[in-house]
Amino acid sequence: MTKRLKEAPRDFLRPHLYTLPIHRAMLRAVEARLFAELAPDLAEPILDVGSGDGTFVQIAFSGKQVFGIDPIRSDTQEAARRGVYAGLSIANGAALPFKTDQFASVISNCVLEHIVPLDATLREVARVLRPGGQFVTSVVGNRFPQDLLGTTLLNALGLDGSRYGRWFNKISYHYNTLSAAGWTERFSSAGLEVESCQPYFSAAALKLFDFSHYYGAPALITRKLTGRWLLYPPLTPNLLWEPLLRRFYDKTSYDDGPYYFFICRRPDGLQTPGA
Repeated sequence: MTKRLKEAPRDFLRPHLYTLPIHRAMLRAVEARLFAELAPDLAEPILDVGSGDGTFVQIAFSGKQVFGIDPIRSDTQEAARRGVYAGLSIANGAALPFKTDQFASVISNCVLEHIVPLDATLREVARVLRPGGQFVTSVVGNRFPQDLLGTTLLNALGLDGSRYGRWFNKISYHYNTLSAAGWTERFSSAGLEVESCQPYFSAAALKLFDFSHYYGAPALITRKLTGRWLLYPPLTPNLLWEPLLRRFYDKTSYDDGPYYFFICRRPDGLQTPGA
């Protein structure tokens, strides 16, 4: 009998370096790995809350039956062109256009920190999720503003670095940056039991993330003019950064961090409105 070889882990860093500026590539590669490792075990159908342009699901959930919901029409139209969703809706998370208990799983990648109202959206997630179903989400944590490079440099100069952190959160539209305990409380209040919480990204990685926003600023012009982040991906200078970025990509265990990866479950006995 032929012994079956163990399949090598898929690399998400390099593909992102060919398509995104550094700050997006390093963060999304880590998140894609976290979600993709769980993807084979997630029951279908799956709802993606905050589906955006569809890039994330195309990379991490290829071949899965996923439905998307996002309030931005242009992003949803781009996601539709990718053809990776079983269905797409333009709607607000606080009023999901789906039946109660419709989905076996719900995912959301770095979206909840941007959502107002948060609690109403989480209650809607619990409503459309089947009893026993999983809700998997990545979120920004309370350490984000204090671990930024700009915050650290200003503090070192004797200035108020917290102002930089507040400004960065403002331009990033971060309305909810909670501690692990704070996020857990909000999930629990909506009827979602937290099974695990994994910090990801380090303070050092976030400082490079902050710096690379400025380094990669020309990509904004490229995006506006061409619709792509990189002008000619095969010759992208992003690859020069790969050895450094891979050190952050390969590290998977942190005591705490600026981001959290949660796995929650809707209890079997939860009663939701309209059930």
